[in-house]
Amino acid sequence: MNEPNRLSAPGEHAALERVEEIAERIDEVPIERMTLPRTRMLSPEHRGALLEELDTGADRCGRRVLLEDARNRVRQAVLARTAQPLYLYSGSPQRADDISYIATSIVDAVAVAVMEDRLSLETASLLSTPGRNLLGLAPVAAAARMPAAVTGAERSVPEPTADDWAEAAAGDAQTGGYSPVPVGLRIWVATIAAVVFAPVAVLLGVGIGQTGAGILAGLAIVAVCWLVATYRR
Repeated sequence: MNEPNRLSAPGEHAALERVEEIAERIDEVPIERMTLPRTRMLSPEHRGALLEELDTGADRCGRRVLLEDARNRVRQAVLARTAQPLYLYSGSPQRADDISYIATSIVDAVAVAVMEDRLSLETASLLSTPGRNLLGLAPVAAAARMPAAVTGAERSVPEPTADDWAEAAAGDAQTGGYSPVPVGLRIWVATIAAVVFAPVAVLLGVGIGQTGAGILAGLAIVAVCWLVATYRR
């Protein structure tokens, strides 16, 4: 059942709480801890099939907007954490690979957080375990889960029922529905952040005799702000 005009889809408020948990952990966990130990990644083919199941389910359940916003928010947060000059230029040739692994793992984990209650435990665990391990979070729980329907060799996420939509609408009346940050506001915030913080980073670098590091930090801030301002779904 597709209800595109509703303020909130069934289960969306709980999904947003799970997204917030992951976003908070990105800020709390030291970047060095995110590099070790690594969990073996899925093959590209296997991961692609699981993500297709998740994305299709998000469309069926009305959570596509929340899913894409959560992915973008987490991706930008990881890039901001790994843009620190002391991390990028510490001499290790593995840094680019580290960043790719961290970003991919945590973005998959937050995607599962959005759809956790509608995925099979197997799919949720396979996609989210690497990222949750990096963040020091427990594996996804098996409780209060709606298993994915199985039809022959193909699995699909069940659509919300009329009762599910009615419950979501009642929740909106009390808490308000989810809505993404307006594009105009995002551009203004990113522009102001770049104008203010990039020069500050350069001046701090000059002040401590590390002009090169200051310039790199300023460029990193501008790059992150540019990603925030120009992102489009």
